[in-house]
Amino acid sequence: MRVIPYIFILAYLSPFTSAMAHAEPPPAFHQCTKTLTYQLFFNNLKIGQMTRVLRWQDKQAQINAYSNIEVLATKTRFNQQSQVYWSEEQQSFLSKGFRREVKGLLGGSSNVLFKNDGRSSKVTVDGKVSSFTSDTLPLLDADAIGSQMRLGLIEGKTQFEYNLQDTDDVNRYYFQVKGKERINSNFGSINAIRVEQIRKSDRQFVMWFSPDIDYQLVRATYKRKILDLKAVMLSNKKVCPPASQFSMNTAMPAPNND
Repeated sequence: MRVIPYIFILAYLSPFTSAMAHAEPPPAFHQCTKTLTYQLFFNNLKIGQMTRVLRWQDKQAQINAYSNIEVLATKTRFNQQSQVYWSEEQQSFLSKGFRREVKGLLGGSSNVLFKNDGRSSKVTVDGKVSSFTSDTLPLLDADAIGSQMRLGLIEGKTQFEYNLQDTDDVNRYYFQVKGKERINSNFGSINAIRVEQIRKSDRQFVMWFSPDIDYQLVRATYKRKILDLKAVMLSNKKVCPPASQFSMNTAMPAPNND
């Protein structure tokens, strides 16, 4: 059950809100909950919205994404829960796993678990089990890739290469920063970094991340054959505990995750 293209685009939204140049964002941001909502378009027609809720606790995140989409009188309901964590050893974001349920077009349920710092994975799709391994780049879900890409942009990187674990295969993706632009958005005129997928001549996948809005993805387009898809950020909300509560929490011993 391959990811529907506009769902894949939105999966690149990143949960971190730090603009620091260090590899790991400051602990204060690890306690925040973010809610990102996007308008989806097919051939310039509105087809629905997707909302992603990102809940950080220490160095792990629980990410919930859901949407109701209607294209050519066909309705699709999408729901996914994923877990991403920061690896001190790898100095990067890695995937713990994700669970996805799609009703309607391309309907089905799947569950993916990652092991050995992303070197192996177990995929269960409608009861059928498959296994994957990688001896080079770690296997990642789109949420971990989105987190790592955004961190790379904050650090000034311009080239990206990832192994995306889908529910039926592993695919290598290459991206490159193509420049900086001033674009119009629902938040007014903003600065944006233009990132494009490369080494694929049969499609055009472009993303705009804005330093003015926490380096979040504010727009994405995907064109391939008859597909013409677009996602535009509608809202970006962040809720963090009071500073006094955070100070109290950091003074407490860390929980045992065994």
